[in-house]
Amino acid sequence: MPERHPVPRPFPRWVPWFAFLIGITASLSYRLIIVAKHLDPGLIRPLWYVAVCGNSLFFLYRYLISLRRQRVVKERAIMEKLEKGCCLSPEDCQALRYLVYSTVITKEKWNYFVIFVSTFLAILFDLLWSG
Repeated sequence: MPERHPVPRPFPRWVPWFAFLIGITASLSYRLIIVAKHLDPGLIRPLWYVAVCGNSLFFLYRYLISLRRQRVVKERAIMEKLEKGCCLSPEDCQALRYLVYSTVITKEKWNYFVIFVSTFLAILFDLLWSG
């Protein structure tokens, strides 16, 4: 039988918030490049580095979260048990609680919202400033 890892514990509350702040900083830095182009071109390069490094860290974090979730589902055959209507063991229930909790506490949706709004504003600023 393949080795099963223990059900992961959720990260401390500060970790998702820190990842969120890194993601927001990176996203805003990308959009601020448009503003810097018009107001202070010397800021373009530092903004680009903040954006690229921040995105790399943020997406590494998201990748690791996805790997953890997938490992839990695969190792415990959660999908198969749910599809067959099998009873879940106490450890399976703990795994399911981890999956639901980690999905509920994620700040991902807010990151996506900020990306959407800041992209719209950056494009608007560029069109108004250039036009």
